[in-house]
Amino acid sequence: MPNTISLDKWVRFIASEYLSTFIRDGGGSIKFVVAPEELRSKVHAALKATCLELDYVFVELDAAAMRAHMPQDIFFGLASQIDWRLLARRQILRLAHANRYRVEGIDSSTSANVFDAIAEANRLESQFVIEEIRPAIQDSVSKNSNMAKDFRVAMSRLCTREEPRGEYTGQPLLDWLTGANTRVSNIRPFSIYTSINRTTARYFIESALYWIRHTGYAGTVIVLDNSRVTLARQPYDGQRRYTRAMTMEHYELLREFVDSADRLSGTLLVIMSDQEFIDENAPRGYGIYPALRTRVMDDVRDRNLVNPAAALVRLSEEG
Repeated sequence: MPNTISLDKWVRFIASEYLSTFIRDGGGSIKFVVAPEELRSKVHAALKATCLELDYVFVELDAAAMRAHMPQDIFFGLASQIDWRLLARRQILRLAHANRYRVEGIDSSTSANVFDAIAEANRLESQFVIEEIRPAIQDSVSKNSNMAKDFRVAMSRLCTREEPRGEYTGQPLLDWLTGANTRVSNIRPFSIYTSINRTTARYFIESALYWIRHTGYAGTVIVLDNSRVTLARQPYDGQRRYTRAMTMEHYELLREFVDSADRLSGTLLVIMSDQEFIDENAPRGYGIYPALRTRVMDDVRDRNLVNPAAALVRLSEEG
């Protein structure tokens, strides 16, 4: 029986050696976690609590509820859990602070007009503040080459859409980002002409993760439960079903994430699965895709000790 590490011990290690240092400094890492079904909810809860404490955005994805073999669905799942307007307001406040405006006490999580709040705090007219900050949005967002072109255009538009006092006009952008309405014709008025599909999704994922950190968060933690993918017999329970070909595509996508981890700015991606994933004899385990297996398998394993920094760990309640 392979050695396991306790959930508490592993989470403490991840918090101190990754989230408090490497990931916060802009690094990216992929971890594979094998845990029994009854422990997975505790893994989610422990990582979520750690993210709240360390100011990370926490995202949960489940292969049973989405197409885990399609990169655009990974992005849409990520995007649907992000408060894009909050990120825009956080960026506006950061730019205002950089321009030496007083922003202390202004809550970016409220629906109040952020430009009005800045103007009131500095005893200025709102339009004056808008005209002062708009060039900074152009320089720090629209021209930021760390993000894909159409993504950074969208972010700059979301920032400027916080200006009006009337009805919010940025909803088509939010629908496009979250996959609620993927028609490009809806966002052409914003000078965006690219659809989010399996070809472009990786660039949008990388851009979104960069943007989250750019707005002031420490980074992002994504937990993707792929235990549904490893099932050889898919139950007819109304949830997502995977063919063997889809499983192979999913493993190829994971391999691509592993190979480009350095492009996931300030991000810890945790792939959580069951014992079937690492079972050499399982028909849907990672053994069917050697390129992934060789990247996450144990090269050297101590008989008594578990390396908490390993790419693949096995968790237990106690260990």
